[in-house]
Amino acid sequence: MTNLVWLPDAKDDLKRLHAFIKTYNTDAANRAIQTLISAAQTLQDFPEKGHPWQPDLNFRELPVRFGSKGYIIRYRLHENNIVIVRVWHGLEER
Repeated sequence: MTNLVWLPDAKDDLKRLHAFIKTYNTDAANRAIQTLISAAQTLQDFPEKGHPWQPDLNFRELPVRFGSKGYIIRYRLHENNIVIVRVWHGLEER
C-alpha cells in the first residue's frame, strides 16, 4: 500500500474550501471535506485512478463529484507516496 501525503498547500486548500462553504452551510462544508479526504484515500489502492494532467504528465488530476461542479485533486506519484499537491472547486481559477 502506498502512503498518502498532503502538502501544506493542499491542507490549506481544504481549510479554505471548508471556510467558504461553512458560511452557507456547516453540514455541507463538513461533507465536502470528508468526500475529498475519502476520494484521496482511494488513491492508495488505485494510484493511477486520476487522469494525467497536461502540460506536466508527472501530475494527475482526480475529479471528485460533489454538488453541481465538484472538485479536482491534483497529485503526483513519488516512490511509495501519493502526494496531494492542490485541491480546487471545479469553478475556481487554477
